[in-house]
Amino acid sequence: YGADEFARYAGGRLPTEAEWEYACRAGSSGPFNTGNCLSNTQANYNWEAPYNNCVNTVTVGLIKSQVSGLFPANAFGLYDTHGNVWEWCNDWYGEYSSANQTDPIGPASGTEKVLRGGGYTNYARYCRSASRFKHLPDAYYPFVGFRIVTEP
Repeated sequence: YGADEFARYAGGRLPTEAEWEYACRAGSSGPFNTGNCLSNTQANYNWEAPYNNCVNTVTVGLIKSQVSGLFPANAFGLYDTHGNVWEWCNDWYGEYSSANQTDPIGPASGTEKVLRGGGYTNYARYCRSASRFKHLPDAYYPFVGFRIVTEP
């Protein structure tokens, strides 16, 4: 709730889950906006556990969140869409519909909000562009953050 309130105070809002994934992918179609792998030079996550057969040159992670911009931006110029901290979305968590959709929105109500992006404690598979998690909206953890959407 605090992230949503702050976003509104700052003149924006939290992204929908669809907006978050679109921004994270930045035109890519693989598991990460960096391709099929996410390396220790591309994101802050648990480097001991790269994705599938990928290999990291360093396996001891940073073990805490880092200031944004330490790792390269994606093609849209956004930093840390993979790893660092999970990010709150505006949508309530719900199962996806099996029908084709464009810019879907979550259910109108629920008990848990969507988190996307993975965090510094997570294996790379949890940092994939399509990976999603859920949590009670009044939860606070040092590995959860948010970004604000503003519209012209």
